[in-house]
Amino acid sequence: MKITIVAATKMELQPLLDVYQAKEANFIGLYTNNDESLHFLVTGMGMMQTAAHLMWYANRYERDFYFDIGVAGAFNRTIQLCEVLKITSETYGDFGVENDDMFEDFFEMGFLEKSTSVFEYGLVKPIEHIISKNINLKHASSITVNKVHGNEKTITQIVQKYNADIENMEGLAFYYVMHLMQKPSIEIRSISNYVEKRNKGNWKLKDAIENLNTEMIEILNGIN
Repeated sequence: MKITIVAATKMELQPLLDVYQAKEANFIGLYTNNDESLHFLVTGMGMMQTAAHLMWYANRYERDFYFDIGVAGAFNRTIQLCEVLKITSETYGDFGVENDDMFEDFFEMGFLEKSTSVFEYGLVKPIEHIISKNINLKHASSITVNKVHGNEKTITQIVQKYNADIENMEGLAFYYVMHLMQKPSIEIRSISNYVEKRNKGNWKLKDAIENLNTEMIEILNGIN
């Protein structure tokens, strides 16, 4: 089984790199320990870098299963800070136009089809695999954004529109590429903060990364 773990930043998977003694390989953003069964790929932040880098990588390396891991912000206050979640759906969170005080996405405007080979009712879901089915984490829905929300008015608007549990900056691109490549995958996120008026003093970034990597080590041990 050849597995690749994808993250936007090296910081988010540094503990895994340390445990598996992975070093930079002869491909931009790729880290390995010379064991072809496990790759770590740092794509860079955001949808564009994730999609481009991941597609480039996936066309070069034949892999069986992909993880996307990282931190995220939670809209849903029943989710605990530093809790690790399995993301079961992604959609755009800020892809559209402003109409005065209103925001209309391109699905509503008719520019995007809600049901295609990738989108199901406007959502992209992972291609199932026995690995992802056996991961016993709380399920969550997510939106992918280019701009992290920090304004109370727009946060309320987005919550009402999408009713998503969390937001992040790469998940939709990850699942979209996986569908294009027809590869099974799962996105795992740890909650570093609540989506609110920006206050980094409330964030638990270090602890969220630690919990995320601890969970991933357990998942990988279970697979092996």
